Amino acid sequence: MTNYDVIIIGAGPSGTSCAYNIKRYHPDASVLLLDKAEFPRYKPCGGGVSPEVQNYFDFDVKGGIDSICTDVVMVANQKNIECNDFPLWMVRREKFDKFLLDKAIAKDVQFMANCEVVNIIRLPEQSTVVTKDHGEFSAKVVVIAEGGRGKLAKKLGMSAKNTVLAALEYEHYTSHLDGKLYIDFDYNDSGYAWNFPKSDGMSLGIGGFLKGRAKGNVGLPERLGKYSQQFSVDKLDKQYLHGHPILLYSGRQKLVHDNVILIGEIAGCVDPLTAEGIRPAIKSGYLAAKVIAYCIRENRVKKSLANYDLAFDKEIGRDFYYARIMAYFLNNNLAKILPMISKPSAVKGFMSVFSGSSSYRDKINFRRILQLIWRSIFK
Repeated sequence: MTNYDVIIIGAGPSGTSCAYNIKRYHPDASVLLLDKAEFPRYKPCGGGVSPEVQNYFDFDVKGGIDSICTDVVMVANQKNIECNDFPLWMVRREKFDKFLLDKAIAKDVQFMANCEVVNIIRLPEQSTVVTKDHGEFSAKVVVIAEGGRGKLAKKLGMSAKNTVLAALEYEHYTSHLDGKLYIDFDYNDSGYAWNFPKSDGMSLGIGGFLKGRAKGNVGLPERLGKYSQQFSVDKLDKQYLHGHPILLYSGRQKLVHDNVILIGEIAGCVDPLTAEGIRPAIKSGYLAAKVIAYCIRENRVKKSLANYDLAFDKEIGRDFYYARIMAYFLNNNLAKILPMISKPSAVKGFMSVFSGSSSYRDKINFRRILQLIWRSIFK
């Protein structure tokens, strides 16, 4: 059995961010990165990324992006409100994820594709990672970065209990584009519809909450079909239609289990208001990497690994707390709240957070919360 300092399960943005930054902060650490897929691989995702992700790498991330979008249209309360103050990066996940993976491999991270992990045997000093076809490996620290569809953390009783958003996306490849990003609150009674532009087409999608509803009653296919028609997409080709769950952050939870930790979407590291997942996934991988690098270098895994829980709450969870407040009012009183957000100032504030220029804590203060309560009850 081969021994490593760290084994990371999942080579999406959180896993590669973690792997790269462990080697960045502790070059002598031995890191094994595993994924059940072969890269590049398609991943359903709107593909909007905040330029803030550059803060978590020491190389130019622009080499992995597809295009830059500066024109955003928010549709709310039958109003189209445009904002062009905050650029957003657009990515195709097959390209972006492979770009980050190659950077990690160049940093001397060992990578094994087509390697499905079926179990983790937890021991005090070294945990054993059991794979389906490639034997067993051991490590001082194991990182689960398997994404929202992963089953390993759930099997081990570690998965965070987060709100599930059902998402349905359609990839439409065309050269007839206006280059604008659309966020539409008028096509759904919970969640929103979107159109994210790419250099070769657009990613159309719609999301709806499953809580309290039977899965078959969310009605996403019909709603997405109607939404797509306004962009001259009259028929959805099933081969480009992808449904998937999104695990939204729903409060502070335990992410460190002895020497096994959770990062990315499986940790609920998804914005509960916008369902943005790439930036917080990368940030969680970065935060975990700094803690792990220290623990391995100083031989303090038992004593210091729990600092990741603290760092996650401070740097991600506390801001998402305010996003949860806004999401609650939008999803339970959408018709009453729409007039508040269908204003240029509100859209500009929304985009400043989405782009990474500000935070929810900056925008959703106590006065704003009182306004939400007042409008929900009395308007």
